Amino acid sequence: MKRCLIFFCILGVMLSGSVWAGGAGDQKKVAVLPFSVHSSEDINYVRDGIWDMLISRLSANNEINVITKQKVGETLDKLDKKEITVADVYGFGKRLDLDYVVWGSITKIGNSISLDAKLLDVSTYKTPVGVFEQCQGLDDVIPRIGDFAKKINYYVLGQTPPASTLAALPATGATGSTASPLQGPDEAKVMQTSRGTFTSVINPSFITAANPLSRKGFWMSQKYKKTFKGMDIGDVNGDGLNEVVVIDERSVMVYQKVKEDFKLLNKIPGKDYSSYISVDVADINGNGINEIIVTNMENRKLESFVLEFQDGKFVMIASGLRWFLRVVNLSGMSKLLGQKQGMDEAFSRPIYEVVCNNGEYTEGKRMSIPEGLSVYGLAIGNVDEGSANRVIALDSHGHIYIYKETRESAYFKIHVMGGSDKLIWKSDEVFGGSNNYFYFGDVLATTSDNASGPEKVFIKERILTYDIDGKGKEEIIVVKNLSSIGRVMKNARVFTRSEIYNLGWDGLGMAENWRTKKIQGYVADYQIKDIDNDGKDEVVLAVGLGTTLSRSVIVAYDLDAK
Repeated sequence: MKRCLIFFCILGVMLSGSVWAGGAGDQKKVAVLPFSVHSSEDINYVRDGIWDMLISRLSANNEINVITKQKVGETLDKLDKKEITVADVYGFGKRLDLDYVVWGSITKIGNSISLDAKLLDVSTYKTPVGVFEQCQGLDDVIPRIGDFAKKINYYVLGQTPPASTLAALPATGATGSTASPLQGPDEAKVMQTSRGTFTSVINPSFITAANPLSRKGFWMSQKYKKTFKGMDIGDVNGDGLNEVVVIDERSVMVYQKVKEDFKLLNKIPGKDYSSYISVDVADINGNGINEIIVTNMENRKLESFVLEFQDGKFVMIASGLRWFLRVVNLSGMSKLLGQKQGMDEAFSRPIYEVVCNNGEYTEGKRMSIPEGLSVYGLAIGNVDEGSANRVIALDSHGHIYIYKETRESAYFKIHVMGGSDKLIWKSDEVFGGSNNYFYFGDVLATTSDNASGPEKVFIKERILTYDIDGKGKEEIIVVKNLSSIGRVMKNARVFTRSEIYNLGWDGLGMAENWRTKKIQGYVADYQIKDIDNDGKDEVVLAVGLGTTLSRSVIVAYDLDAK
């Protein structure tokens, strides 16, 4: 850990020496926030050392006025947040009349150290200058700090960078907005990890000349003037090839990727008053053809249905199903889970397996899932040190909980003071984040704050488990959608960026193996399946673009676990 301190001394020297040495002018007012720490070890002393060193180095320059740790601490206490967003940092800066704010995070998993550091220009509120690195040992990180210092230097002094480093700076326009989302091959990069490679779309502020970009392993469909709400992949027409099934508000669309083209094969329109919530693909009736399973609300009542390809067209083989439906992978088998709508809360009822007997979809055995969990934002997998399956679920705030399988306890009884042996792990960080919702309750109902109207219930994002490294232990693959306004508003969600995380068991809990660079867009749904029929799975995303999400694309990344 001495090397850690040496490393961050170098960071401090770079920041104070090469970054802040601007020309004479008004003194810049700067705050350094304590870096957040993600580690199974207690390395808070490293965080405190970084904080002290950065304040010391920045204060050495008489052109910089660094506010005290006490003032920072008092202001952060008023925020009372575990996870600080860019919007929070901006508000912090405005409250204290700052010019710049430095903040970030440190993640340590074994010998692997990740540093995510950022600098925000409070006056313009542009895309923060930042660097993210994940590597084995500190030697790989140190060279990148020089790039970080150069970017801050150019940013603070307002200088035009040399052509060789132009790509290292944020691409911003007059309003401070980033470049257009998903612009093509120049925004694809392969992130190398100890477990393989992962291709990701990245924010232009992460692009550097030292890492030439490649289109290999990255594909994007044309843009559609639709709001995609859900997506799944499978052979749904019996041709032996996988199709991509997508839903918007009231249509089911079946596409197929043929080389670089994305062809629409079928569109099945719904009723004018339908509101589709989710879609899954699986062969539940066991006839060798995958069904398309859609959760649908009509007039605030569940009217879910199942489509199947018969005699050259898709026909409805089941309708009027009174369940929220979701397919999960359980020990390599697709299981259809169903949950009836509750009376006081939408997802208060137990979860059952839905089976097909003689063409009828009926309620099967009750699943060993704590009562009160939603069928959405739910997975079952072998993710820890034992051989038993675990229940993985997102709560309403986006925290991940891992439970032992049980049908004896409601989830809120497991969350008791002092803990429960049924609860294995809970994340400090939040994930998920969805714009997909339905209205629950009577139109004429009146809430406790005397505001009439039904409750808006958001559908939790899908969670996947997948054995990427082939070692027999599943990891958690989960989306984190990011919002500039955070998640404090109950009925307003504006997600414009996202990340994909891989979490693996490190002996004490789930730790981050890797994450993608930031994706410009909102991930509505995702899967790890073979989209291009090459025999290899890809990570496939249904991405909404813009603040209104009125444009959507399908994006696919090669996932190579060599």
